[in-house]
Parts: sequence; C-alpha cells; structure tokens
Amino acid sequence: MGEFSKKVGEHGEALVKELLALIGWGGVRSGIQVQCKYSKKHELKKDSPRQTHGLDFLYSARSQLQDFTLDNVCCSVKFTSKAYPNSPNAKFKEHFKDLAHSIECYSKSDVRNSTIVTFNGTGVKRANDVGVLFWLTNNKDSDQDVISKVANIVIDKSYVFSAIHVVDNSRAAFIYDSITFVKNNYVSHDVNFHYSFSAANYVDTQLKRYGQILPVEYLTADILPFRLINKTDQSTIFCVVIRDNFSKENLERLMNFVSDVSQEFTKEFNLLFPDYNELEHKDVVESVRSTIHAEEKNLRINVSSFNSDFRGLANE
Repeated sequence: MGEFSKKVGEHGEALVKELLALIGWGGVRSGIQVQCKYSKKHELKKDSPRQTHGLDFLYSARSQLQDFTLDNVCCSVKFTSKAYPNSPNAKFKEHFKDLAHSIECYSKSDVRNSTIVTFNGTGVKRANDVGVLFWLTNNKDSDQDVISKVANIVIDKSYVFSAIHVVDNSRAAFIYDSITFVKNNYVSHDVNFHYSFSAANYVDTQLKRYGQILPVEYLTADILPFRLINKTDQSTIFCVVIRDNFSKENLERLMNFVSDVSQEFTKEFNLLFPDYNELEHKDVVESVRSTIHAEEKNLRINVSSFNSDFRGLANE
C-alpha cells in the first residue's frame, strides 16, 4: 500500500509540473525542505514537535499585477487515485492547514531570504508569499468541482498567510482546456496572457501589459484573457475564455468587459464559452451585438466554444 501511495503521489507531482510548464512557470524548484519555526504549534500529532515542512514546488517571479512585488508561490500537491470524499470538509481542512503552516515557516526561512537576494537590483520592493493547493484526483467519475462544496468553510484565524489559491480537477481542466484550445487554434499567432490594469499596478513602469506567464491570481479566475498577436502583421485579437455556460447575461458582461479594456490595442474579439452552440445561441449574440452598438464602433466580435466536437463545425 505504501509503495502504491508513493507512485500516486509521484504521478500527481509530474502532472502538476506539466501544468506549471503550460502556464509558463519556468524555473520551478521542487522538493524544497523548510525548517519549522513553530514546532509545537505545527506538530502533526500530540507531543510530536514538527521539524520541517516540505514544499512540492516553489515558484518565484516578479508580479505583473502588483507594483514592485515579488511573488513567492508555495505549491502543495495532494493527488489521489480515489474519488473526492462525498463530505470533503475534513480532508480539505487538513490539506489547507498543512500548506498554511508551510507558508508561515517559509516566510521566515533562509530559502526565502536567498530568493529575495537574487532579485536585488530588479526594482522589487516587497515580497508576497502565497500558496497554491493542487487537490486533484485521478478518478474521472468523481465530482470534479470539489471547491464549491468547501467554499463556506471557516478558516482558522491563527493561520498566517496572504492568500491560498485552491485548484481542483474542475479548475485544472478549465486552465488546461483553455490554453491548449487557444494554442491549437491560433497557430499563426503568438499566444500571450493579458495582464489586467488596476490601481495596484499603474506606477511600476517595468510591468508588462501581456506575456506568456500566467499570474498566480488567474489560477482561480473564471475568465482567462489572452492577447493573440499575428506573427506576420502583428495585428492583435483579444480572446477571452469564460468558465461559465453561455447566457445572455454572461455574454453582455463579457462584451462590456472586452470593449472597455481592449480598444486601445484592438477591435477584434473572440469570446469562448464551454457550451456555445451556433444554432441555439446565434440570435442572442446578434441581439447583444446591437445593444452595445458593435457595428457603429467597428467592433469585430466572434463567439464560439472551446469544447470542440462535430456540432461546432458549423461555427468555423
């Protein structure tokens, strides 16, 4: 049983490593050991003081969404061959606690200090230590959206962390399907993530407005925005993939979003839903196009699905 569990764990780590490569997280370090600074507080069982914490992956990069900030991302991989528990609260709390304690000790570790030193002279003024919990299962019949079941859990206030993002099967599938669809269907374009502009990132002149690295905040976003730049003429398509199913309300929200943030660099937009069907939804699209005066503004808006099957051939 122990050997099988080890193989399952190794498979999970290999899978997550491939996902991290897909989102552009190069230079990820694996198998990091951090000395526990709170051995009694973090003990795994009574009267058994903790000595170390293990981080499955550690990724450090300059944030593109916050001024002068270094993101240190501590990743924990919890992978099982079994289905998610029908009542996942207890197991989720266990996984969350383990990562929260690891981040608390990482924030005071030599590993963190040495990482910050490597970014000296790059304009970084602060470091943000965040966590990502990859809670995944190999069971395809399992309820894939386990996060919705634990959304209302009350987190222990004694935990010390700035943010922890949780990625389950459903979230991982959305990220994977979105990126692979865009890359496979826009081979004549350079695929970049669009970096949103806000009050948090308008001072730092070194920040980019797009790039091939997915910001950690986007891991749990319900839309993924892309800038697709034509390799020949450098024209740009603003492509947005949405996790929610097609509806008039979602389409209106998405159209307003893309027309507001993107007209300084393009007027061509592709909006991708998981379930869009040309036959069922075309009239709704035309109706919404008219309400935002797309033709008057010379906006070229295409709506389709990122879940391809033969029914989508008519959309091509």
